[in-house]
Amino acid sequence: MSIEKIPRLTRADLSSIDRAIAYIDIHYMDKISAEHLAGEIMLSKDKIQAGFQKKTGNTVHGYVLLVRIEKAKELLIHTNRPIKAVADAAGFNNDSHFCKVFKKFMAISPVKFRLQGVT
Repeated sequence: MSIEKIPRLTRADLSSIDRAIAYIDIHYMDKISAEHLAGEIMLSKDKIQAGFQKKTGNTVHGYVLLVRIEKAKELLIHTNRPIKAVADAAGFNNDSHFCKVFKKFMAISPVKFRLQGVT
């Protein structure tokens, strides 16, 4: 069993992670991966992954999903858009995947969430 070496993060690295988080908050609809962010903020994939874990407690993918779910919650509460349109607006490729991820994060379906007005 091998133990992966966790990269050491400098203040500059953590500042770059803040920029990556801000990038995701704006570009959540785009396809985003650690590799993509590495190119955007000029930091290694390993440092990005370690930095996200330290700053957010999530992987890059987990954080992207969290941001998308938060956007979807806003749309479900404040609009009457169909579920498919909410899924699209929140950056999901299809409504089936959106419903599965939403239920995993919220323990309730998007339809029930909307009906209950849960925040």
